[in-house]
Amino acid sequence: MTRKSEAQSADLESREYHLSLFACLAIVILAGGLALLMYPAVFSARETSANRVPQIAFFGFCALSCLLVAYIVDRQVTIHRLRNELAMDRMHASEALRQASADLLSTMPNFSMFEDRLVMEFRRASAAELKLSVLVVCIKLHSAYSDPSLGTSVLGDAAKAISRKLREQDSIYMLRPAHFGAILPGVNQKAVQQVTSRLAEGLSDAAGASDRFSFKIDSVSYPEQTRTAADLELVVAGWLPEDEPTQADAKEALQYK
Repeated sequence: MTRKSEAQSADLESREYHLSLFACLAIVILAGGLALLMYPAVFSARETSANRVPQIAFFGFCALSCLLVAYIVDRQVTIHRLRNELAMDRMHASEALRQASADLLSTMPNFSMFEDRLVMEFRRASAAELKLSVLVVCIKLHSAYSDPSLGTSVLGDAAKAISRKLREQDSIYMLRPAHFGAILPGVNQKAVQQVTSRLAEGLSDAAGASDRFSFKIDSVSYPEQTRTAADLELVVAGWLPEDEPTQADAKEALQYK
C-alpha cells in the first residue's frame, strides 16, 4: 500500500468516525429532549390513573434510544477492528510477496553462471551452425519504490514477467542488481526483435498503471553481430553498471554492436 492510499484510508476512517460520533450525539440530544418533554405528561397522571401503558412506553422509548446508541458504538468498534485485521492481512500478504520475490532473486543464477552457460551455448551454436542471442534487461525503479523491501518486490515481479515470456530452453540470470540477462539458443537477430516485443509487453503489464519501474532491453546476436563468445561477453559487459569490474572492457565491446 502506498503512502497516498494510506492517507486516503486514514482520512476515510476519520470521516466515518466523526459521522458515527455525530449520529450518537444527535440521538442522545433528540431522545433526551423528547424524554424530558414526555416525562411530565407521563408521570403527572400516574397517581390519578391506573393505566401503566404511558409509563411502559416511556421506559421502552428510553431503552430503545440507548440500544440504538449502543448499536452505533458497537458498529463503529467492529468496523475499526475489521479494518485493522484487513490491514494486517494485507501487510502479511505484501510481506509474503516481498519474501517470495526476494527468494526468487536469491535463487537466480548469477553472472558467473551466465558466463559459463554462454560459453557452452556458443560452442554448441558454432559447432552446429545455429543462431544464438543474448538479451540484457535493465530495470530502473520509480522513486516511490526506492525502499529496499519494495524494490525487491518490484524486481521480483519484473523477473517473473521476463520468465513468463521466455521459452523452456531459454535461461534467465541476475547479472547485476536490477539487471537481468537471458540466453536464447537458436534465435537470430530478426527473431530476437519479436522476443523483445513480448518482453516489453510483459514488463509494461508488470510495471502497472503507477509505472513502478521503467526498463530498457538490449540484444546481441551470433553470428550477425559477433564472432566469438568473448565478443558476446564484452558486449554484455558494456550494458552493465560502470562501477562493476566487467566494465573495464566496455569501450572495446562497443565496436561489436
